[in-house]
Amino acid sequence: MKLNIKFIYLVLSVFMVWSLPACKKDAAGVKGLPTVTRVRLLSKTDTVRDVIHPITLDSISVYDQSRLAPFDSTVTSGRLGVQYAIVGANFLTTKSVSFNGVSIYFNPGLLTDKIIIVTLPTTLPYGPAQSNKLTIVTKYGSVDFPFGILQPAPVITSFTPMSGSAGDIVTITGTIFDNTSAVHFDTIAAQIVGTPTSTQVQVRVPAGVVKSYLYVTTPGGTAKSIDSFGIPAPVYKVWVYDDAFAANWTFGGYSTTRDAANKEHPNRGLYAIKATADDPANIYGGFTVGYKDASGNGLNVAALGITSVQFFLYGDVASDGKTVQLYVNGAYSVAVQAKIKGGVYTKVTIPLSSLGNPTVITEIAIQNVSGSVPLTYYVDDIGFF
Repeated sequence: MKLNIKFIYLVLSVFMVWSLPACKKDAAGVKGLPTVTRVRLLSKTDTVRDVIHPITLDSISVYDQSRLAPFDSTVTSGRLGVQYAIVGANFLTTKSVSFNGVSIYFNPGLLTDKIIIVTLPTTLPYGPAQSNKLTIVTKYGSVDFPFGILQPAPVITSFTPMSGSAGDIVTITGTIFDNTSAVHFDTIAAQIVGTPTSTQVQVRVPAGVVKSYLYVTTPGGTAKSIDSFGIPAPVYKVWVYDDAFAANWTFGGYSTTRDAANKEHPNRGLYAIKATADDPANIYGGFTVGYKDASGNGLNVAALGITSVQFFLYGDVASDGKTVQLYVNGAYSVAVQAKIKGGVYTKVTIPLSSLGNPTVITEIAIQNVSGSVPLTYYVDDIGFF
């Protein structure tokens, strides 16, 4: 048989061309030490580059918790449950991939010499005590690469009590409260009591809270409560003012600028009474609230079983330490004084026995007795019990 020399040379040439990439691959991928150049975001559904991905931590996260990241962006830390591409060289003989010393699964079918695809499991450790290190081990060596694991966003599941007053302790329950840095009632910061755990944090209700959502901030983000916290209404037998005056009560005053629907500093609800004693000719200005039923009668103390009057008093910084007084039925001689605390509502409770033991009440008055004007203060939630 006569051999076709030209055909043999052609076959050998094709074989050599085909085998050259394999030799290169073997030299670079099998015998070279692994190197990592970067880690980038990855999405299985992307078919084009530079797609913008919204990254949302959880359904109720707030503040800067929704970000836009380009498809091919490099990241220096990762979130649990998210897929990433490790970019580098000499990965073909990879034996293990670990983060913070914990080995994780990678799909050998997706492995190339330059990319390893991984999904960070939810069990990976995170926090300041960790090494923040990615380690790849191949047949021919290993490489460490700085890469942190971000703490997941916190989640508020409940809190108790659902309502309370300034200074009360509220216990917030949830998950991933590690390293809690702040708690807010809407925008008002609360004092953290004790040491938070990963599932519970206790706070003191700050002054100025009316009806607010709770926010817990950690290194992983900020969580918002589903329900809101509220200040409970006082238990009164007879209401005088609660966002508005009750039936048969009329608003008046003297030497004082008055606003019965002021929104600046309510104790509860939407409004409070704002009073400014501002008449230099009469520094004892105040406001009055008169009562007369359909028959022209005042409140019958005995019939209603009332023994005390109560109201909530607030002042700004300039009013701190100043004094007002309450009297009934024009009886100035048996008035009871109350100190204003700047920036906080104070509950003022006065027994009727301290106000001359009236049997009928036709008027309540609160006036400035600080000795100077102007004096601005706020009054809310007035009633008898």
